[in-house]
Amino acid sequence: MKEISQFIPELSSVCKIYSGVISGSGIACEDALTLVAFINSFPSVHDLESGIMDLVLKAPAERMEIVLKSLHADLDKIVTLYTDNSIYYDRKDLRFLWDKPLSYADKNIEAQQKKTQAASDELKEASNSYEMTPFNGMSKDEAAVLERRVDKLTAEYQKEKAKLQNFYAKRKSLEEERWSVPTDIFRLIYLKCNGLLPVIEKYYNKPVEKNKEQSERTEVYLSMSLLVSVHELCNGRQFEDMAAIDFFHALNLHQASKPLEVCRNEKVRVCYLIHQLSEKIDKGMRSEWIGAMLRNTGIEQEYYRSKYREPISDPPSKKNKEFAEALKEILG
Repeated sequence: MKEISQFIPELSSVCKIYSGVISGSGIACEDALTLVAFINSFPSVHDLESGIMDLVLKAPAERMEIVLKSLHADLDKIVTLYTDNSIYYDRKDLRFLWDKPLSYADKNIEAQQKKTQAASDELKEASNSYEMTPFNGMSKDEAAVLERRVDKLTAEYQKEKAKLQNFYAKRKSLEEERWSVPTDIFRLIYLKCNGLLPVIEKYYNKPVEKNKEQSERTEVYLSMSLLVSVHELCNGRQFEDMAAIDFFHALNLHQASKPLEVCRNEKVRVCYLIHQLSEKIDKGMRSEWIGAMLRNTGIEQEYYRSKYREPISDPPSKKNKEFAEALKEILG
């Protein structure tokens, strides 16, 4: 997969191209090829989320925040620029950028064809003369001189022929570049970027406000950096095995997240976990989150109220005590 550290500068370059088109600074063939390379190697949602998870596990929180902020800013700018100026972008057929380079290539080919033909004619004349040496009474020395001339002209012809072939190859390359550019490339990149924005907003703590009726829930009740440690503690113990990214989505109540399956004989410790995690959530959203978590885990409200403090009761069981201590170390 493409590393986020590679994707960010590429995204920044594309963002500048989008801005340049609107500001009137123009666009060159190199810019168009940058757009083509960008869309051809565009990461999938899965790859992007995997990259973010890798950051969480390996990078400091400050760096992760900077990365997410940069990703969100450039993606949002591209989406906004296209949305506000789609008619202008859609009218730009970038293939016309190759008209002038192809015209120059044709002139170079035409000029080189003449040079190559002249070299060929001179070589042919010298070769014909050399072939007639047995019949025209030339001495051996004269024939040797003519042979050396044929060798020299052959080398010159091959040199001019190679130049011509290079010009043809260059023109073919220009044509391939030209037809590699989709006529609607600005729209295609916009669609890709717009598809990634909701992913970033799941993790970025300053999501762009959207119409609630049109957008899915993307609030982050609990940070990824916190839940990675909780996942390491609980996965396969309190909850059936699931990926860290799925655990993050489930505990943040994101739509289409995978269900949490409580392991056998672990309801008490899950109640304690829900209570302790709820202390990290703003009071205004705490009750809503607890209620949703209980529904998602199949735990009754009455059971929760009677059991959530049991792991720190006096005296707690050994397993409860170990779990409570481990969770305290994570949550502080």
